[in-house]
Amino acid sequence: MTLLCCVSFSSCLAQANESVCRPQAFGGKADGATLNTKAIQQAIEQCSRRGGGTVQLSPGLWLSGPLQLQNNITLKIEEGATLKSNNQEGKFISAFIGHPARVNESFIFASNVNNIAITGGGTLDGDGEKTWWPEALKIRGEVRGGNKKIFTDRFPGIPLANGVPRPWFVEFNEVSQGKIDNLHLTNSPMWNIVIRNSVDVHVNKVTITNPVTSPNTDGIDIVSSQKITVSDMDIATGDDNIAIKSGLVNGTGAASEDFVIHDSIMRDGHGISVGSETANGIGKVTVRSVAFLNTENGVRIKSARDRGNTIGPLIASHLTMSNVNTPILVTSSYSGQAGAQGHTLTQPIETAPLTASTPKIRGIILSDVIATKATHAMIFSGLPESPIQDVSLHNLRIDARYGVQARYVAGKGNNVSISVKEGSAMEKGPDVRLQLSQKIN
Repeated sequence: MTLLCCVSFSSCLAQANESVCRPQAFGGKADGATLNTKAIQQAIEQCSRRGGGTVQLSPGLWLSGPLQLQNNITLKIEEGATLKSNNQEGKFISAFIGHPARVNESFIFASNVNNIAITGGGTLDGDGEKTWWPEALKIRGEVRGGNKKIFTDRFPGIPLANGVPRPWFVEFNEVSQGKIDNLHLTNSPMWNIVIRNSVDVHVNKVTITNPVTSPNTDGIDIVSSQKITVSDMDIATGDDNIAIKSGLVNGTGAASEDFVIHDSIMRDGHGISVGSETANGIGKVTVRSVAFLNTENGVRIKSARDRGNTIGPLIASHLTMSNVNTPILVTSSYSGQAGAQGHTLTQPIETAPLTASTPKIRGIILSDVIATKATHAMIFSGLPESPIQDVSLHNLRIDARYGVQARYVAGKGNNVSISVKEGSAMEKGPDVRLQLSQKIN
C-alpha cells in the first residue's frame, strides 16, 4: 500500500499529481463529436487507483456527460481545450439547495473528497443556451405574467425565486482543500460554481460569462461552508455574481462563515449577495477591492422571517461601483425581487414574534466606497422586532438619483457624501437611528 503524506494542500497536490492520466488511453477524442464521458471518468479512476494525479485534457473540444472527481485528483483543462456538457444520454438530474447532493446533479461533481483541483487555462461550456435555458425562460415568462401555477404545480416545495431546477455546472459538496483556478466558465445550465458543506476552498483567476438574460445563472454560490477565498475573478452573469447562503430551514446545515472575496470585477448581474437562504446563519464575510459595473446591486444582505438567523459581520472596503442600481442593500424582508422598490421600503412593518428564523443582522462595516450613476444610494430595511444593528460607514461617496431609504436600523457614519438628483438624501421610516456626519446633498 502506498500512503500519500503531506504537510499542506499544495504539497499534497504536488505529490498526487506525479501521475498523469489521459482520456485518450480509453478511447477519448477531442474532436467535438465523440462523447467522452466514460473515457474521462476512466482516466479519473485510473489516477485515483494510483493514489491521485492529473487528468489532462489536451487542446480541442471534449464532449461529455456528468463527471465525478475523486480524492487527490486535478482535472487539468489545458489552454485551447474546451470541456463541453452534453446530455444526449439523459443522465443529468436537477439540483436544488434544499435537497441532499446527488450524483449527476452537476456537470463536474465532487462529493466527500479531499485535495482536488480544476485548473489549466481552458474552458468549461455548460451548453445552457441550447439545452437548459429555453424551458426555464419560458416558465419564467409565464410566472412574471401572473401564472405562478405553471411553476408551483410542476416544482412543489421549491421557491419561485430559485427558478426552474436544472443541473448546476461545477459542484463541491463536503470537500476539504479544493481549488478552482485559471479557467473560463460559460453557458452554464444554472448556477456556475456551487460550494456547499465544504471547508478550505479557493477560487482564483476564473472568468465566468453568461448573458444578463440567462436564467438563474449565479456565478458562485457558497452554502454552509467555511474558510472560502475568492480572488481575481471576472464574473458577468444573469443573477447573483456571488451569493453566500446557509439553507432554507433552520437546523438543516452549518453556518457559512470566514469568507474573503477580493480583487475582482462583478459585471451585469445582481452583485455580491448574502442570502436569501440564511436559515443556519452567516458569519464573517470580508469583501475588499472589488469593482461593480452595471450590476443590479453592489453588496447586499437579503433575508426574511421564514429563512433568517444571526447574520454578520459583513466588512466591505475599497469598492468602486458604476451604474449600479443600489450600491448597498440590507433587507430582512426579501421576497424574491432582485432590486428594491424605493419608497415602499420606508413604510411601517407590523411587528411579529421573534423566532429561530427571524433575521438578526448585526455589524455592517463599510469603508472607502465610491459609487456613481446609482438609482438608490443605500437601503436599510430591518424589522420592528429585529432592527439592523451596528452599521458603521466611513469614507463613502455616492451619487444617486434617490437618497438613502431606511427603516428599523441603527448605526453611524463619518465622512459620508451622498448627492441626489431627486427628493431627500435620506428617507426615514420607523425606528431609524442612523447618524451620518459630513456632507449629505
